[in-house]
Amino acid sequence: MIDIGAAYVEVQDRLIGALGRPDVDVDVPAPACPGWRARDVLAHHVGLVSDIAHDRLDVLAPVAVRLDEQWRDRDVARARDEMTAEQVDSRRGEDVRALIAEWRAATEAILPMLRGEAPVPVVLPPTIPFVLINDLVVHETDIRSAVGLPRVGPSLALSLALIGYASSLESRIRLIGLPSLALAYEGKQRLLGDDPAVATLNGDKHELVRVLAGRRTNEQIVALDWDGDPTPFLPVLSAYGPTTVPGYD
Repeated sequence: MIDIGAAYVEVQDRLIGALGRPDVDVDVPAPACPGWRARDVLAHHVGLVSDIAHDRLDVLAPVAVRLDEQWRDRDVARARDEMTAEQVDSRRGEDVRALIAEWRAATEAILPMLRGEAPVPVVLPPTIPFVLINDLVVHETDIRSAVGLPRVGPSLALSLALIGYASSLESRIRLIGLPSLALAYEGKQRLLGDDPAVATLNGDKHELVRVLAGRRTNEQIVALDWDGDPTPFLPVLSAYGPTTVPGYD
């Protein structure tokens, strides 16, 4: 059984170590998250984990159970944005050390759930451990890019994020009746659909996750290494819908 908890803590430790560097300015803007600073990106994720750890699910649960609709439902996207804004706003006065302390404590509380040793709260979707690892993997890169640090290497967490985002993409492809798409990386190919793929997106795991997590514009996506026409898939590639904010990481 895959230990999502261990994968999560590995990324957490790495990001906390990066944020503790004397040359890192957490008050710089985070281009991947318009309107937020690097510290705000951290505050959002800490808030998400803390809400689950402390059973503050009255706002989170209604959003979480409809996350698979956020790419096309503006009401879901709006509710998500309002929730994340509150997570950030409620922590405006906290320094990074306080955010890290809250994060560590909340993570300790939910580790049994991430490890599969305790159930997911019944009001949340059973995929919530994958949601958390996806969120952390994506925001680690958002933060590192903002503060001028390079991307990290391959990890179990990155592989899990790719699996999670690819599974979500396959659901969208099936939902609207698109033909099959393949993702090719590291000499492997993941087929999304039942029939032979009409197009293949080639790249490393990092780039594929950034595409599926809405960190690349359609112009950037089309410029990637494709076999076949990417055009039919552009509306559904991102779990959050197409973005106009280019990503450079």
